[in-house]
Amino acid sequence: MATRVGVIGAGGMLQYHAPGFRQGGGELVAIADVNKEAAQASADEWNISQVFGNTAELLESDIDAVSIIVPNKFHAPLAIQALEAGKHVFCEKPPALNAGEVEEMIVAADKAGKVLMFNFNNRARPESQAMMKRIEDGTVGRINSAQAQWIRRTGIPGFGGWFTTKELSGGGPVIDLLHMIDLALYFMGYPEPAHVLGRTFDDFITNKDFKGPWGIPDNA
Repeated sequence: MATRVGVIGAGGMLQYHAPGFRQGGGELVAIADVNKEAAQASADEWNISQVFGNTAELLESDIDAVSIIVPNKFHAPLAIQALEAGKHVFCEKPPALNAGEVEEMIVAADKAGKVLMFNFNNRARPESQAMMKRIEDGTVGRINSAQAQWIRRTGIPGFGGWFTTKELSGGGPVIDLLHMIDLALYFMGYPEPAHVLGRTFDDFITNKDFKGPWGIPDNA
């Protein structure tokens, strides 16, 4: 039987989640957004039958899992709410705003006996799969160190939206660079860190009228 999926959030990531779940054999049956008009528009575009104006109503419907595609601030509370309602959770990255929130999500998943998965989709890219195959067959020797870089040449989508509002996004390059950190650790078998060093800075551009497309960042 196909997994019945409900989407929380009617934003742009739905263009990837909707076909992705269907290609994987899932059934996209419901969508919820605090802006119900946006939810209805997305439902019409993606042929989703049920539309809700809040998460609680969505979780009361006949679904097996939820896909969370809302601003980062809401990842943890919505995931925990869904897990406590007995639903599996597929959540966009970053998992949450900090490690403490992620730990709470894991506890909720364990208690509910449900799957909690985060969308580190770069693992599924063809070049990533090719690299992992060479690691697993021994072509690549033991990986002792890695450098992760991600350059967004086209800039950021513009100041004022949720992406550049720290309260909503969490702030900082690691919010997106987490993709590359995950990929490096994935190739190395996710070793337990011996210690972690970090430094922060906030040298923003002064022209906040600048706007760039989301695009696909360069990565290495």
